[in-house]
Amino acid sequence: MLEAHITNSLMNQKEAAAYLGTTVKSLNTWRALGKYKIPYVRWGHNIRYRKEDLDAWIMDHMTNGQTDGPNLS
Repeated sequence: MLEAHITNSLMNQKEAAAYLGTTVKSLNTWRALGKYKIPYVRWGHNIRYRKEDLDAWIMDHMTNGQTDGPNLS
């Protein structure tokens, strides 16, 4: 049952992109270039993201309004 819970808690690329306010193409580019280093799970051709990893990445990239944040395109 733990495996089913873990699998159900993962977002596909489309869901992760929507959650981050970007595109699947951007996620693919970032992964290929090693840009932003967002953790992901890969098995076969499947790429999945954990919500808690996306939340942590967002928190790591928050700014105080005095500097530019990352360009998410």
